[in-house]
Amino acid sequence: MKPMWARSPMVLCLSLLAGCGQASQTGDASEAIAVADVAEPTGAKTDAAPAGVATDPIAVTLPRIAYLYRVGYRLPGDSIPALQQAHVALCDQMGATRCQVVGLQRSGGEAERGEGTLKLRVESKSARAFLESLNKAASDKGGRPVDTAIEAEDVSKQMVDAEARIRQRELLVARLTEILRTRQGSVADLVAAERAVAEAQEELDQGKAWLAELKGRVAYSTIEIGYNAQAMGSGGFGAQLGDTLADSGSLFLIGLRGLLTVLIVLAPWVLVFGPLIWLGLRWRRRRRQQPEIASVRD
Repeated sequence: MKPMWARSPMVLCLSLLAGCGQASQTGDASEAIAVADVAEPTGAKTDAAPAGVATDPIAVTLPRIAYLYRVGYRLPGDSIPALQQAHVALCDQMGATRCQVVGLQRSGGEAERGEGTLKLRVESKSARAFLESLNKAASDKGGRPVDTAIEAEDVSKQMVDAEARIRQRELLVARLTEILRTRQGSVADLVAAERAVAEAQEELDQGKAWLAELKGRVAYSTIEIGYNAQAMGSGGFGAQLGDTLADSGSLFLIGLRGLLTVLIVLAPWVLVFGPLIWLGLRWRRRRRQQPEIASVRD
């Protein structure tokens, strides 16, 4: 007589899903207990540990943060290529395991209009010190930082979810693989098990790839660098004066554009009502002049 799981493929699938659900609930319960332990005040007294017995310290998991740094430099246009190469050299000095060049771009042939970008991935614990080295190299080339920003993203929950999903899929793949190894059941059941193993293995690989990407974002910070040209010989007060003039020019253009917009909107109305207003004023003027002419004649 065939076993129950061999006679019904649905029994097999339901048992596997039930096992995964129990494993998930067990994991959730253990995580809840761990959270409760962490949330317990350090000063609370416990009767479980006898006096004089050392207890293990409570392990606290720190948040896993992915950092993105943005910095912009303004310097003479003909110095942009040299500064880019200097920054790439600083990255190369750290080694490929600690810093990688992701992208480099440069445009503009004229000194006053050149610009460029550089994207790096730097070891997170060395990222801020590396930024100081970038600023020093820019200062040596006659540049100065004009834009700095730091963005932080907490990926702790995403990593925990990915790890839990990987554990569940590993358990499912192991159970299905054991069924295939024993070669028990009908041909239809074995085919269904092979298909389920392939799907579960694909989801497992995707989960591992996503977890690896999250770990890489935490381990390596992204640094985006922008280079903008300034006029030759500018710097200090002259650079600030140039920025002020540039801003005032932009405001003037904005005001001029607004004035032109008003004139364009009013032009049709002036063309329609302008002649009527002119005729009205002329008629009024003639009526005023008629009594004066009559008095002169008298």
